Amino acid sequence: MNSDEIRSSFREFFVENGHEARASSSLVPANDPSVLLTTAGMQQFKPYFLGIQEPPHPRVTTCQKCFRTTDIDNVGKTARHLTLFEMLGNFSFGDYFKEGAIELAWRYSTEVLGLEKARIWVSVFRGDEQVGADDEARRAWLAAGMPEERIVALPAEDNFWSAGPTGPCGPCTELYYDLGEAAGCGDAGCRPGCDCDRFVEYWNLVFMQYDRDEAGALTPLPKQNVDTGMGLERISAVMQGKVSVFETSLFSPLIGFISDTAGVSYGAGGKSDRAMRVLADHSRAIAFLIADGVFAGNEGRGYVLRRVMRRAIQAASVLEIGAPFLANLCGRVVEVMGGDYPELRENRQLIEEMADQEERRFGLTLEQGNVILAEAIEATRSSGGGAIGGDVAFRLHDTYGFPFDLTSEIIHDEGLAVDEEEFDRLMEEQRERARTSARTVTDSDRDRLVELGRQAKVRTEFVGYQKNEVYTSLGDMFELGEDRVALKLRESPFYAESGGQVADTGWIHTDDGKAGVIDVINLDGDQVILAEVEEGKLEPGARAKAMINRVRRHAIACNHTATHLLHNSLRSVLGEQVRQAGSAVGPDKLRFDFNHARALSEAELERIEERVNRKIIENHQVKAFMTTMDYARDMGAIALFDEKYGDYVRVLEIGDFSRELCGGTHVTSTSQIGLFKIVSEGSVGANIRRIEAITSRAAIDHMRERERIATDAARELKTDATHLLDAVVRLQDELKGLRDLARRDAAGRTMKLGEELAASAETVGGVNVVAATVAANPDELMELSDALNEKLAPGAVVLASVTEGKVSLVAGFSDTAISRGVKAGDLIREIAPIVGGKGGGRPNMARGGGNDPEAIPRALEAARQWLRQKLGS
Repeated sequence: MNSDEIRSSFREFFVENGHEARASSSLVPANDPSVLLTTAGMQQFKPYFLGIQEPPHPRVTTCQKCFRTTDIDNVGKTARHLTLFEMLGNFSFGDYFKEGAIELAWRYSTEVLGLEKARIWVSVFRGDEQVGADDEARRAWLAAGMPEERIVALPAEDNFWSAGPTGPCGPCTELYYDLGEAAGCGDAGCRPGCDCDRFVEYWNLVFMQYDRDEAGALTPLPKQNVDTGMGLERISAVMQGKVSVFETSLFSPLIGFISDTAGVSYGAGGKSDRAMRVLADHSRAIAFLIADGVFAGNEGRGYVLRRVMRRAIQAASVLEIGAPFLANLCGRVVEVMGGDYPELRENRQLIEEMADQEERRFGLTLEQGNVILAEAIEATRSSGGGAIGGDVAFRLHDTYGFPFDLTSEIIHDEGLAVDEEEFDRLMEEQRERARTSARTVTDSDRDRLVELGRQAKVRTEFVGYQKNEVYTSLGDMFELGEDRVALKLRESPFYAESGGQVADTGWIHTDDGKAGVIDVINLDGDQVILAEVEEGKLEPGARAKAMINRVRRHAIACNHTATHLLHNSLRSVLGEQVRQAGSAVGPDKLRFDFNHARALSEAELERIEERVNRKIIENHQVKAFMTTMDYARDMGAIALFDEKYGDYVRVLEIGDFSRELCGGTHVTSTSQIGLFKIVSEGSVGANIRRIEAITSRAAIDHMRERERIATDAARELKTDATHLLDAVVRLQDELKGLRDLARRDAAGRTMKLGEELAASAETVGGVNVVAATVAANPDELMELSDALNEKLAPGAVVLASVTEGKVSLVAGFSDTAISRGVKAGDLIREIAPIVGGKGGGRPNMARGGGNDPEAIPRALEAARQWLRQKLGS
């Protein structure tokens, strides 16, 4: 059976046995903060296992895409470790239990897959201090026909399973396939549990009986459940008679593509085989992560994706394959797996663009980083050391974007270690600097507001969609100092900061006092208000009139609705692959982040802006309504991947062209926005662009200010606004002429100075040496060094100058001088400290600097002595 046939046969077998087939969930877990990515088939069913929700069917089967980072360092080194894999699973929610699960697994293994019964072994949980031995599973296996001698009892680390540190868990039984003595360790007592490769574990049946809390205590679940998982890659290797998963029909098309591109055969062993395995696994991981809405970044899931991408790019460099290989390989993944996972086909353009962008971006620094690493490795070996300093790893991470794991892996491959403690210390110092610069005085207040919300007896009802003001009563409250209070309202018209939209401000009036609302904190549908008392005092239980700042709310609503129009226009102009990566909506402007591999052209920005304004002029109705999540998906509503949604969601619909899930406040028709103007577009990270824009009164004021500037500029240039561009072009032409004249004069002076310095050259060992101070800026210094080297031929030139109190040093050596054993970079590193600085560079050209001009004569004399010593010997 090939892998596609195994996947289909599994689904068909369990459907025939009363299971409902469900689609794989996203790699980005929904409503589960305990895990970063989906790591198991049962993850989407945790609410059913915990008894929080009723399952849609008592029996379910899936083929779930999963991602695990625990073994990422072993990917490529072994024949079986993967990051992304497919987990075939069948699940029972309070229906069948151990006996039923074991009977189904035995039948599928022997009747459908046709595995030899005599080569199947199983393991069961042998018990520990918390839970007794799983005799029930043992009896079920015996009843199914498994001989006693092929049932092995193993400890908790092998046969007690959980998806994470907390949550549903229970004993498990595992099925193994015996590959024969030739694949084993040679021990006569070899059996499942041995570290050798003889017994391949291909199916794990987990019996979910308990819920583990943060203290590690186990509580029986309301219902006994079954969660099974069979890795498609591993069972494919068994069925196809392959020792390695990378030789199965899942990977062979990818390995073949890599091999053909690199011109290197797979199977020879060594670094090239390992690199091909890394690329085959990681390209699948990259494609699936991007298809599920993960963008490369420096934190969380984004960091996982970037780490995998950069490991893949490093592997491609081992095979000497250049860009745009990774994008092409990910495209091959789409072709191979897109039939079963349509999200790959739907997002192919985005996958290839992001892979290409990261490859080109990181490829520029990879070579530099590898040179630094090679130098550090050589220096460590030369000194007899066994570990490279953490400062090297930090520099590679901070300057060149090398993930520490990648640096560590390369160093370990060379038989060395890295000082991880020093790296961690330097990273923590950097984080502390960032925290210090970002810290605000309101942090403690916000923490206390959150605590008030947790302790409050009354939950606030938000009525701000329908009302701008409301008569209500004050709930829990405490003082924060300096006339500030944190309080609760029974009903509130104030929108709490959420979904990128800032909170409302406004006023609260009681018979005894008045307060201005400064901020509103969102607490999972509840809210706490931060207010500043302006008159009198506020008391819990008092009747109050709460009013939003309507002018500010309207400005926010204009910007928020415009954000939806912008998103729609971006997808229309740039392609459907564009997705929101973040937003910020306030009263003064809007900010919208989205995935795109390059800067937008002026023409594209004009088309986007024009389209938004056209939709504003067309006066489309804007309406919001509640519906089920399933219906929202069916009608094409766009959801954000990193947002958590319940069964019922709020859809914001503009005309018949835009539908998005959104809980924010909006105008009721697009014409209320008035005007939309893009004020900036730029990069905020790899493959992430940001547009900032303004609307309504702010946009009109912006246009008037630009008109005023143009009028003032025209007046200064003695023309009118309609001829301003012509006047600027004339002025630029005049300026260019003056610069050209100045450049010719400078070149003449440089040539004359070069002739004078060449005449004063000292010949050392057949090389003409010049070391002098000149009056020149740093760029002129470089030009003079080049000109002198041409005149001296062969030459070694060292020049110094002072600009605004700062010393500039330049050294330029000819090939003849370099062949005599001198390098410009070595010389600059020798003399730069004398002038209070540092420097370096290549053998033929190097630069340095310092802040002690008076030390220049000593530095130049040191340079002469250094050259005499090196060239004269």
